[in-house]
Amino acid sequence: MKLGGCPHGPRLMRVLALLWVTLGPVQAAFLRPKGQAAKGQLSTLAEPRDESGVRKPKMDKRRYEHRMLRSGLRVLLVEDPEAQKSSYAMAVEVGSLEDPKDFQGLAHFCEHMVFLGSKKYPKEDEFSDKLAFYGGTNNAYTASDQTVYFAEVDDKGFDETFDIFAQFFIEPSFAPKMVDKEVNAVDSEHKKNMADTTWRLIHLLKSRANPKSPVSKFSTGTLETLKLEPEKAGKSLPEALQKFHQENYCSSRMHLVIMRNASIEQQLAAAERSFGSLSSKGCEARPYYDDIPMFSHELDNLGRKFKVHTDGSPQLWLTFPMMSLQGQYKTMPEAYINYALSHYGPGSLKALLKREDLALHYSTMLETTPAGSVLTLIFSLTPKGAEESDRIIEHTFAYFNTIKKNGVDKALIQTMKSLNQVMFDYQDRSGSDSGFVTSLAGSLPKVQFRDVLTGGVLIDTVNVSMTQKLMEAIHPQNMNVALVTNNLVEGPEQKHEKYYDFNYTEEALPAAQLLRWASAESPELWVPPRPQYVPQRLELIEEDKPQIRPKKIQDTSSLQLWWLGLGGFQIPKAQVQIKVKHPRSVLASPARAVLSAMHARLVNLVLEEPSDAFQMCGISYSVASASDGLSVSFSGFNEHLAQLQQLVLPKLREPQVKSSDFEMIRRQMMLELQDVTSQQPYQHALEALELVSVTQTHSRKAMLQAVQDVWAVSLTEHQAMLDEILAAPQLLVLVSGNLAPSDATAFATEALQILSVPRHSGLFGPVAGLWDRFYSFLFGGATRAGKDGARPLVLKIEKDLEVRVPNPISKDTNSATITSYQFGVPSLADRLRFSLISGIIDRPVFQILRTEHQLGYVVFGFATAHVDILEVRILVQGFRETPDVVATLIDQTVKNLTQSFHQMSPKEFEVRKDSLRRDLKKPAANLGEFAGHFWSQIWDETYCFDKMDKELKLLDNITLPSLAKVWEETTQSLETRKKMTVKLFGSNPSSGEVAIPVQKDNASALVTDLEHLDFDEAPR
Repeated sequence: MKLGGCPHGPRLMRVLALLWVTLGPVQAAFLRPKGQAAKGQLSTLAEPRDESGVRKPKMDKRRYEHRMLRSGLRVLLVEDPEAQKSSYAMAVEVGSLEDPKDFQGLAHFCEHMVFLGSKKYPKEDEFSDKLAFYGGTNNAYTASDQTVYFAEVDDKGFDETFDIFAQFFIEPSFAPKMVDKEVNAVDSEHKKNMADTTWRLIHLLKSRANPKSPVSKFSTGTLETLKLEPEKAGKSLPEALQKFHQENYCSSRMHLVIMRNASIEQQLAAAERSFGSLSSKGCEARPYYDDIPMFSHELDNLGRKFKVHTDGSPQLWLTFPMMSLQGQYKTMPEAYINYALSHYGPGSLKALLKREDLALHYSTMLETTPAGSVLTLIFSLTPKGAEESDRIIEHTFAYFNTIKKNGVDKALIQTMKSLNQVMFDYQDRSGSDSGFVTSLAGSLPKVQFRDVLTGGVLIDTVNVSMTQKLMEAIHPQNMNVALVTNNLVEGPEQKHEKYYDFNYTEEALPAAQLLRWASAESPELWVPPRPQYVPQRLELIEEDKPQIRPKKIQDTSSLQLWWLGLGGFQIPKAQVQIKVKHPRSVLASPARAVLSAMHARLVNLVLEEPSDAFQMCGISYSVASASDGLSVSFSGFNEHLAQLQQLVLPKLREPQVKSSDFEMIRRQMMLELQDVTSQQPYQHALEALELVSVTQTHSRKAMLQAVQDVWAVSLTEHQAMLDEILAAPQLLVLVSGNLAPSDATAFATEALQILSVPRHSGLFGPVAGLWDRFYSFLFGGATRAGKDGARPLVLKIEKDLEVRVPNPISKDTNSATITSYQFGVPSLADRLRFSLISGIIDRPVFQILRTEHQLGYVVFGFATAHVDILEVRILVQGFRETPDVVATLIDQTVKNLTQSFHQMSPKEFEVRKDSLRRDLKKPAANLGEFAGHFWSQIWDETYCFDKMDKELKLLDNITLPSLAKVWEETTQSLETRKKMTVKLFGSNPSSGEVAIPVQKDNASALVTDLEHLDFDEAPR
């Protein structure tokens, strides 16, 4: 699991978001979202190679070189002519598996500490300050087998920041005063995760591993495990830290990556300059532990069932220890299992679970580390599924028994191999250069250099026997089960998990059940089919010159069509984005907001099986609802996009769902609204801020009450809503990519024709009309949609406003504090000023409130758009101080920041303006980004396509005094300041109850009840 890093969500291919960093890009690359991962087939493909032998996609213009410095440090140098900034990363072959038993969490703590000063650069904030100065960012994560550090910075700041970065690995200071401070940050990070079901379950299941295996250790670290308990035993954390770094951070176990728009020779020289003093003294090769069995019946830790209580959504976890897949990236035997689990069409496991109302979705996680491999299946359960979890397990084994009975299909693997190759060849460039560099660094310890881009992505060798062996591990006798439900865990048999502070029970799986599951069969489960919509036509359209802005090619009362073309991205893919306009008043009530959200889910539900064949081949769609329109988009290889539209749009217009399916989705939404643990406390505080300050916003409680009302949220009301939305469809359409104008016109015209077909409303229309008149009688003339059909408006604060509410997560000691300063409706120049302000305050806020005061792990300072206005926000989540204390410290910090604007040198101001200028001019990395620049303006019908040109001209005229003035007027002047504070109070660690102190400041307006707000007549 990823540890560390900043606290900074189309359907999953059953993969947790944390999986990527858990496994690294090599082991996890085959587990990809549908619509992003399926590949096309082409029999004759020239395999592009770099001069150095690196296999790369057809459109990859980068040059790759792998060198070794005199110290033995291996460096991957990437010369990228399209890079806008300099990026660099370091992977160290040490992770939480190497934590000493008496300092659990030390690898993670070391990751935190190396940032905080070195012998050459002793200032603890030197690196972050320089990065901020040059518009850069950085982060790091600790996985079980490696620790990866990465940064991105303007080219002008590369030499300075890279030299500081090098000292992390050469001679960090590990100053005792910073050790004492930062251990509290790690402790806060763990406290943030304690209520999270995923963190709890992963640790619980790993903690039952063989005590001789390092997998069984606690990996995050706390104040107790890192400092207090070792000190009782006479051990020193600073000394342990130094020893850990000296023994593991050596050149033979480090892998550096640099990517710049600079020559290989220039990059190599920079690496030699900054890392020249790195010791060439080697250390032991990274240890492997896969000879130690993690789970077995002899150890009595296999064939076990755990029951855990949750206040959130119920889940079922199945884990299977497997043969180690370390080094098997060329054969990828796990890809066959993933293909089977990713199949959602007829005869699939997912289709059967959905049909029986047992689970709406599931995810898979395959973790391969030096300690071995473990496959985990995680099912999100319906209420029925929580009661009948054994039936889900039986269906799972029936599915795999069917596949095993038919044998591994070698031809299918060959097809998968071809699919992967085409998708690799025509992949989009990543929108994040630092993310790309980070993935390269994480791959280097695990693959040969030539495979750094393809490892875990391409199947180079088909190995049927290894695939069969892996399949055999999916057996009832080789499994542990964890059931997470809302039922309380009680009785004398309960156990306590001390690090995450929860109770659970453990028992052996009954022998009779194991036998039944081993022979499970079902005629409703079939072998997954071979891909059906493999792209064959990969030729590109002809263009005189690339479009730099959308071109309007049709404009009628019912259809406005814009075309963008390839935009310079020479790949056989396209993207079609459609807005079906409707008045905001249609969705003004909580019930309508619920029905609108349900509509997207209902469409996805009825299309999941029939669209699966498209999505398995890299052609996807998405449906979403906004307050002023339905959004539907299509993307992927363009050859079959029109066929997918013909499948999707009729269901968008009229899903024709069964009442049982509607009820299933309604219950699922109800469970999600009840699950307050799915969000962090600061996210609940943001919800409160939105609810208090913005019109047309519904509380979680109001939405929950609506979804529980079977009259207001019903099939009848759903049909009535669609009748209003689609009575006379008006479409806004943007077509980009490999579709000619004539293709775009045909696509959009067909979309309008499909959506304009009269709906089969039957009796729903008359019934809905009667209900409207009844509602009007009850509520004085307001329809269910409400009176307000205008855009949402933000409360114009006349005097300071304070919101004081409890943390809704039971027994969560974390509090959250948000202070927001309103600026008002901005001009384009104002937006640029606040972009600069956001970059200036980010690091000081973090440094003062997080590093110096240790208020919590989640600390942000930024400027942001809020509906149509701008705001400056400071956000803190933690458990060490009350929100009242935190708010005072925020005020002091904001006041002190005023000096930063007055003391800033003209040189620094110009550097910051130059950095913003480059960000504005940065070209889109891929087709999605390119189209995205314009789609938001088409959606809002503002059409400011030359916005960047205007911003660049305005930026030249922005002065430092104007920046200082707007900061003071927004945050300091009592005459102009409009301040709102949200204080969300955590529970008392002893009692578990929330006690909110009485407010003593009478100068602020006070809100304590989010359900009964009285701001209707307040200025907006």
